Amino acid sequence: MTYLLLLLLPLQVMAASVFDLTEEDLSPDAEEVLIRKPEKHQRHESMIYDLNTDLGIKDQRRYTGTDKNRFSIAGHVNGNYEHVNQIFGGEVTYQRRSERYNQVWWGAQFFQHRTYFDAITQNQKSGSNPNGESAFQRPGGVKDTVMAFGLGAGYRFKLLLDFYPTEDVFEQVDVFVNGLQLDETFIKKKYRGYGLTANYGIHKRSSTSFFYGGKLSYNIASVTREQIGTESKSQRSLSLGWLSLAFEMGFFY
Repeated sequence: MTYLLLLLLPLQVMAASVFDLTEEDLSPDAEEVLIRKPEKHQRHESMIYDLNTDLGIKDQRRYTGTDKNRFSIAGHVNGNYEHVNQIFGGEVTYQRRSERYNQVWWGAQFFQHRTYFDAITQNQKSGSNPNGESAFQRPGGVKDTVMAFGLGAGYRFKLLLDFYPTEDVFEQVDVFVNGLQLDETFIKKKYRGYGLTANYGIHKRSSTSFFYGGKLSYNIASVTREQIGTESKSQRSLSLGWLSLAFEMGFFY
């Protein structure tokens, strides 16, 4: 009987028609998704299964449209393939799905990177103030630490579905507004300021909850240290910018 149902199920799915989402459709159960109107539910979402290794079949199905929380960790390296080791760090992200805008995820991130100075910024070349940044010409190989905490929003979608049919691969873009701190070891000063993080990731849903994948992360920021003498703000500030590649994994619940 079970095998007969499995054979009939695709025919029922194909026979379903597309309608606009109603209030009753926002939180469908599994049967609603699989049998009634699957096209409208699965344009940006999927039905995910866990593999029962004892029986060799997929079971414990879960509709990704019911995901509410997302937690992930990521490891970052430099996006410049010729100097991959010049940035190395970690990141923790938590996001919660918006109840009003179904594909939008609000959240927070924290990251810490160990990086070479010239991998994220550069020395100021000239200046009139003897205490300004131009007086400190860092040599190559100076290692610093960047820490940041940010709040932002993301959008999960399946654009790849238009080119490559898939049920368990998702894309996500995120933008975070950060407060940053740069611990500069050459002059032993702390720089603080604000910046932005923009992410683009592709992730595979390997079970009903767990996912893994990669992402590109681009950061820009402006940071300033405490004043020395008669320095202006521009004479004691640095502009930061870097691209990193990350391997990310986490789970939905």
